[in-house]
Amino acid sequence: MPNLLRRLLGFSTLPFLGAVLPLVALPIVARIGGVDGWSALNVGQAVGAYAAAVGFVGWNVLGTAMVAVERDADERRHLYARSFYSRAFVVSVLTVPTALVSALLAPDGTRAVAVLFATAGALGGLGISWYGVGISSISTIVLYDLIPRAIATAVAIALVLWTGEILWYGAALLVAACASPLAFHMSSFGRLFPQWVGAQTVREDIFAFRSAWGVEVVGNLYANAPVPVSAATAGARDVATFSSADRLYRYGLMAIVAAGNALQGWVLEVAPSLRARRHLAAFLLMGGVGAVGVVVLGVLGQPLTALLFGSELIAESATLWWLAAAYFAVASSTPIIRNVLMPARQERAVLLITVVSAIAGLGAMILCGTLFGVAGVAAGLAVGESLTLILCAFVAVRSRALTPRMVHP
Repeated sequence: MPNLLRRLLGFSTLPFLGAVLPLVALPIVARIGGVDGWSALNVGQAVGAYAAAVGFVGWNVLGTAMVAVERDADERRHLYARSFYSRAFVVSVLTVPTALVSALLAPDGTRAVAVLFATAGALGGLGISWYGVGISSISTIVLYDLIPRAIATAVAIALVLWTGEILWYGAALLVAACASPLAFHMSSFGRLFPQWVGAQTVREDIFAFRSAWGVEVVGNLYANAPVPVSAATAGARDVATFSSADRLYRYGLMAIVAAGNALQGWVLEVAPSLRARRHLAAFLLMGGVGAVGVVVLGVLGQPLTALLFGSELIAESATLWWLAAAYFAVASSTPIIRNVLMPARQERAVLLITVVSAIAGLGAMILCGTLFGVAGVAAGLAVGESLTLILCAFVAVRSRALTPRMVHP
């Protein structure tokens, strides 16, 4: 139990430390950028976040578990090298389409802002946090993720205040996204890039990870779709207020990621026959995280968005409550997917569930968004995430995946 508490404290603190400077930067950016600039920033980041999820090629889902159960340090580094080259290939292919989509969805006069933030977001697919989680190394995440982003954000705040241009924020994030993995490579491999693993290995990994990759591609489509869908179905002002609610929701997701990261390593580090009590603890803890999120979003959401982004960009109450429902579903499904189904190599079942949920959720976003405005978009997200929770729980019980097999590369 002390080991779990240390993990929870470490992995839960990191995302919130990383959020401190953005919490200072974004209110400044929102006020300086205005309705159109704020909309463009959020559209760009949403499109970029989806591109990054695709660019991970499933390594941040299945790869984390593979690294966690691998005990040989050299083999762990080889797994990272394999991941880097498959991810680098996909990210390079995605960069131009990502920029084009963000430009098409951004308000007139702010397309450059959207493109810059989208490109910086797409490069997040080269991040190393998933690997730090797999090796249970808080220092790796601090040195090669948290600190570069913190420095970039601090510099960006000064430049935005000095110039009155929010483009500088996107430029700083782009530089940090490039510098972080390179610094990690110099430390871990003694060179800017890991030793080349060969084109055949890259092709084989992309093919072997197709199910886990598909989970990310499809799952993140509807997870990151709300802002782009709102941009396609509503005016700039509605998109701006929805973006404030979505931003608060994304802040809350950091708590889910942090707790999920800590619990995954803790649950999987013991033999499968000894995991039952740890699974139960993980389910209860993540349910508690979800309940707190419901209160923060539903009850405190409006005053918080007014405080953070200004009264002009305050979120609607109905939007916040639907996002609260989605938040609880995400928190509850996280330990089932990460600690039960993926280690048991049920990624194909998860992919099928994700496809079904994405179709239902994205369809609900478009339909409800068209009929009821931006609150309908949030309702569509809640539909998709709730369906994911229900179906994953059903598969976990039906397949007896609570006694998972070990994961092998």
